[in-house]
Amino acid sequence: MPVSVERVVELSSERSQLWCAIGDTERMNRAVGLGTLEVRPHESASAARYVVRTVSGGFPLEYEEQPFEWVENEHFRIHRSMRSGVLLSMTNEFWLIPRPEGGTSVRFRLSVEPRWQVLAPILKLELLRFAGRIISELGRVEEDVKAGRTACFRTGTSPVDEPSLSRAARALEQLLAPPRRELGQKVVEYVRTAPDSDVVRIRPFELASLLQADDRETLSVCLHAVKSGLLELHWELVCPSCRTGTESTDTLSDLPVEGHCQLCDLSFELELDRAVEATFRPKSSLRTLAAGPYCIGGPFRTPHVVSQAVVDAQGKAELRVPDEPGRYRLFLRGGASAAIEVAPGGDAQLVVQATDSGLDVTKATLAPGARLEVAHTGEKQTHVKLERLVYASRAATAHVVSTLPEFRRDFSSDLLRPGTTLRVARVALLFTDLTDSTALYSRVGDAKAFKVVHEHFDLLLGIVAAHRGTLVKTIGDAVMAAFVEERDAIAAAIEMLERFPEFRGTLPEAGRTFLKAGVYAGPCYVVTANGILDYFGQTVNTAARLQGAAGAGEVILVESVAEEARQNGWLGAHVPSEHFEASLKGLDAPLRVARIHVDRP
Repeated sequence: MPVSVERVVELSSERSQLWCAIGDTERMNRAVGLGTLEVRPHESASAARYVVRTVSGGFPLEYEEQPFEWVENEHFRIHRSMRSGVLLSMTNEFWLIPRPEGGTSVRFRLSVEPRWQVLAPILKLELLRFAGRIISELGRVEEDVKAGRTACFRTGTSPVDEPSLSRAARALEQLLAPPRRELGQKVVEYVRTAPDSDVVRIRPFELASLLQADDRETLSVCLHAVKSGLLELHWELVCPSCRTGTESTDTLSDLPVEGHCQLCDLSFELELDRAVEATFRPKSSLRTLAAGPYCIGGPFRTPHVVSQAVVDAQGKAELRVPDEPGRYRLFLRGGASAAIEVAPGGDAQLVVQATDSGLDVTKATLAPGARLEVAHTGEKQTHVKLERLVYASRAATAHVVSTLPEFRRDFSSDLLRPGTTLRVARVALLFTDLTDSTALYSRVGDAKAFKVVHEHFDLLLGIVAAHRGTLVKTIGDAVMAAFVEERDAIAAAIEMLERFPEFRGTLPEAGRTFLKAGVYAGPCYVVTANGILDYFGQTVNTAARLQGAAGAGEVILVESVAEEARQNGWLGAHVPSEHFEASLKGLDAPLRVARIHVDRP
């Protein structure tokens, strides 16, 4: 017979404010005193994808972990079938119910089924203890919300080795330029005082939001903090569906050629701008962290998922369609999916037939709040989810990290294995070249010509860094630079051409020399070549050919990109002076391009 404890906590906060506390089961489990988990993959006809070992209330447990079930801001449930120990099963369930007068009633039920009924009184006491801790934490959450802070369960902070931390802080200050030192001090204080649950996996862009700092500046400080001995850098493989880390490595060279997500039963290609994320944690000599994990599921691990449900073999499940219009995806474990558009005028209900490997619908339009049922005719228990397609990820991907000059300069050993190629779905490449450079060497001699080339590199590389790009390599007197965003590459090219007349004026030898540029964005492959991370593929060839088609003082862009740049102000005061079809070597068909003349001879 199950043993249960159910409680209701009345709070004045709205349920959307409380969801990040209730749904963050990693923090919750730490806060109420549960133990760390040992996890191994599990293959069976059930929805459970993992077998977990832990200790709870002094009792060792081994169980099959099923996917959590939830509706965002409303409800979540987890059921665990025990393999050994004093329990047969465990079920935890939370509901967030709006109160008529405002605020939220948080109702939760903790249930266990003992293997032997003689243990029921002891288990009841343990459940009461856990329930009391949850109620206490919810009270603290309410205080945080009223004070304008983020709602979360508070967890412990492990001791800090202050002498080691002070040494690392001093080293970091010496590495940072004066404008970054204040941010560096904030990072040091965060490492000193933040709970274990926050610093065990520091995502630099989330840290930037917390510290109210620039994303790339914070990422740069974190990279310097690795050199100073304050932080450690780790690379995580991120599933493109659930967007959680599936593996972690210390260096890019340890990355496998592909990833696999056990929960989603999905293998995926490693794309540096989507599937590989940089995270940080304090150096182990500074803090001995209770690393966990304390939970391997839960709504807050996948905040883009609005609803998730377990579906029995030959069973049904209903997913809550959100009220917010937008683009969503219905995902069946294994990779089958359907595009769901939520919009006024859509269907009020939809029944989707699912097998063990597919869905009978590829796309549908549903009304806000519509009823979405999945009828499963397969022979295996599985899980389905409805997820947002438009989701602002705060991941510092390997592609973003690799475009920081600090990374290329200070982490040159952290490169891909020779022969390994990884894809980048989109990178913006800028190529520049000097006109009249051959004649320059003949006209002024090698030494003076080299001076012109060298000092023009200094000018260009400063502009690349200012526009959040990085130098990939120089080729003779040409430059290849990479950017995450196309707008940054275009703005950098425009500034280079605008500032080149002043540069010519400072060097009499450069009086007849002009700069030309080409920008192009698209997919690439990344490889270690000659000790650097380099790009290759058609996007590289096209960017280089566009630069080759440019004249003195010009940048060439694809016509559609040039129009977008003009509309968004990326060209400054300049406008395309000519539109034409460029026949570029290596391309099957001519490319419609635009010429922007900035520095006229």
